[in-house]
Amino acid sequence: MKPDITNRYKLDFLILLEEEYGYRRWFWFPDMSTEKLESWWQHLETVEPYFMTPEPLPGELYQVESDEEFDLFVELESSLKYYCAHMHCDDDSVLIKPDKVKIFHKGYEE
Repeated sequence: MKPDITNRYKLDFLILLEEEYGYRRWFWFPDMSTEKLESWWQHLETVEPYFMTPEPLPGELYQVESDEEFDLFVELESSLKYYCAHMHCDDDSVLIKPDKVKIFHKGYEE
């Protein structure tokens, strides 16, 4: 497991990011507070800049690559203590709070 993930998720704001229905998973440590991130997401016109890779998102991202990292991702996701996100197209990308409230970006198309 990457050393930056090992303890950081216990201390910093973490979003468990799933890309394109499980194509890839990421540990995303945004460089802003939860309130600022929610506002940033709600004002996001489109997720198109992140379609090929979410790496330009604000903050640091670590791709889940090992079985150990995958197991941690699933464990944290199941704990219901962390924000989660799905990133793909404008019609399905969403930020989800730990209480399962969904936050849609400005360009979300139903």
